Amino acid sequence: MKKLISALCIFALLIPTACFAGERTEENLNTTDAFVMTLRRVARLYPPFTRELRHYHVQQGFASDGEYAYAILENQKIKRCSIWKLDMKDWSVADIRYGLDLDHGNDMTYNPKLGQLLVVHNKPRYTRVSFVDPKTLEILGAKTMPYQIYCMAYEPSRDQYIIGISGSYDFVILDKDFKKIQRFKGINTSLVKQGCECDENYIYFPQNTDDAKENIIMVYDWEGNFINRIRVQSRKEIESLFRIGNDWYIAFNENGSHIYRATLKKE
Repeated sequence: MKKLISALCIFALLIPTACFAGERTEENLNTTDAFVMTLRRVARLYPPFTRELRHYHVQQGFASDGEYAYAILENQKIKRCSIWKLDMKDWSVADIRYGLDLDHGNDMTYNPKLGQLLVVHNKPRYTRVSFVDPKTLEILGAKTMPYQIYCMAYEPSRDQYIIGISGSYDFVILDKDFKKIQRFKGINTSLVKQGCECDENYIYFPQNTDDAKENIIMVYDWEGNFINRIRVQSRKEIESLFRIGNDWYIAFNENGSHIYRATLKKE
C-alpha cells in the first residue's frame, strides 16, 4: 500500500460548505409531489497519471464523519481500492491510501459509535464488510454478513443498519450487532443499483440506467413503504450519497470522481 498526497491529482472547486449554511435543502417528502435533486459540483478527483496509480479512477463508496468526506476510487485492473479523505471545509485532500484490499468497494458508511468506516466489498466477496480507521485509512478488520449485499448505511439515532440484498431490490434492517430486524421487498425499477443512505425518517437508494441518462433516488420509510422517486439532474453514473442535516452530497463516476452538493426541490 502506498500513500500519496499531491495537489496535481485533484481538481477541486474550492467552494466552502459554510457559504450554503443558510439554505434549506429539504422539502417535505411525500408520496404525491414530484421531486428533483439539483447539483453544484464541489470537487473532481482523479489519480496521478502514473503507471502505478492511474487506474484508481472508478468512483464507488462515499461517506462522511461530519468533518471529512471519504471517497473510494477503485482500480478495476487489479481489484484494489483507494480511499480519499477530503476536508469538507474546502474539499482539499487531507490524505489518500492506495492498494486497499476492498474488492469492488461498492459502498461505505460511517458509524460514529464505533468511530469507523464500514466498507461493503460486494463482488466477488459479497458477504464481506471491512472496518477502516478514518484517521489512518487502514483496514482494521472484517466481518462476514448474514446476506450477500451491495450497500450499507448506518443510522445513529436508531443504532441500526440498512443493507441492500444483492440480486434483488430488497433491503434489510439490522441491529447494531448485524442481526436481522426486518426484511422488505423493494420495487423492481430494472435500473442499476448503487449505494444507499438513511436518516431517522427515510432510506435512500441511488439507481441509474446503464447509459446513465437517467439517475434517480428511490425513497422508502423504515416500515418499508415506498415514498417517492427523486429525479437527479445528471447524466453521469450516480454511485453513492450521504446527508448531513439538510445538506446532501452525491458522488458520480465518469472517468474519475465528481462530487456535488445536492439540493432537493419540488418540481
